[in-house]
Amino acid sequence: MTLKLQGLDKIFTLEQINPKLKIVEERFDEIQKEFRDNFDKIYWCNWGYETGYSGTQAIAYKGWQVAPLFMELKDPFTGKPITDAEWDLFVQLAPVMIGDNFGTDLYLSKEEKIGYHKRNVEVLPILTQTMREAGISRRFGISVVYPGKEISWHVDPDPEHGNDAIIRGLWGLDIKQEMGKECYFLFGNDKKNPEKRVFTDNEYMFFWGRTYHKVQNDLSTPRYCLCFDQEIDKDYLRSL
Repeated sequence: MTLKLQGLDKIFTLEQINPKLKIVEERFDEIQKEFRDNFDKIYWCNWGYETGYSGTQAIAYKGWQVAPLFMELKDPFTGKPITDAEWDLFVQLAPVMIGDNFGTDLYLSKEEKIGYHKRNVEVLPILTQTMREAGISRRFGISVVYPGKEISWHVDPDPEHGNDAIIRGLWGLDIKQEMGKECYFLFGNDKKNPEKRVFTDNEYMFFWGRTYHKVQNDLSTPRYCLCFDQEIDKDYLRSL
């Protein structure tokens, strides 16, 4: 194991990454009901490895899509938040920087420095408010892996600046359980002996996307998860 990976190639706990996310657990029944009740109104798009962190190309893993909700507006080169002085120029460039995945439903909040998918946040207000209360801003959406599909072994080359790592959270939102079948997550740079987690409702995991991982859905129904990012200091992560 290289020093670069040491202390980062593991699955972290909620308490280690963001204890405020407990409110998602507490409000889960409301969040899941809102999702199911408004499912037909949700906008889904392709968003995969070659798409880029901000979604600049409509390319995805086969069998995988995302319903985007919001993402923090940052300079892609420095990782710093867009300033008020840069705002007008950013507004002009945003459709190119963020790409087609938000479509025409992109709303840019100058006060929060966050870009929202208007339709999805309007039909999922409880979820949106809960994630913002929990301090999530970097990037957030709902991901689906369709029946019989997989996201094969890969790493996510997420943009990192300074000493921060982008830690991804996956939180089971709507996953039907079947006898003898499962949707699962494999994790670890030793692919012969990976760590395995089975996706279930209201269960979660947090990991560094630059570690090898894979998702396999052997269920006969889609797997829906909350998918969100946070920036965490690498020295802190290594100390855990």
